[in-house]
Amino acid sequence: MNLLQPAINLGLDEEKFWEMTVAEIQRYMDGAIWRYKTRAQFDYILADLTGVSMARIFASNAEFPSIDEVYPTLFEKEAKEKREEEIRITNSANRFMEFALKHNAKVKTQKEV
Repeated sequence: MNLLQPAINLGLDEEKFWEMTVAEIQRYMDGAIWRYKTRAQFDYILADLTGVSMARIFASNAEFPSIDEVYPTLFEKEAKEKREEEIRITNSANRFMEFALKHNAKVKTQKEV
């Protein structure tokens, strides 16, 4: 199994290559491949967002997506928790407002009697 050329292609210095174990070389190569894939995904997303931005110039109904929509794997848990908390707060405020309106209506009818 010849790892030297693929490792060099992924940015590993040849001198460091000969100082590393096979497991270290494989981890380096796996990490480098992951970084390249991640960079490619970010580049693709940036190109897509650039297209969305250009569409906003020509069409008023084009909307810019939120960051958790753009990077769902990075912000999935945090964004979901934030949305759930916002929904809980909104629901709580709505329930309190409903209670307050019913209470005020009840007090108003009691005063009229």
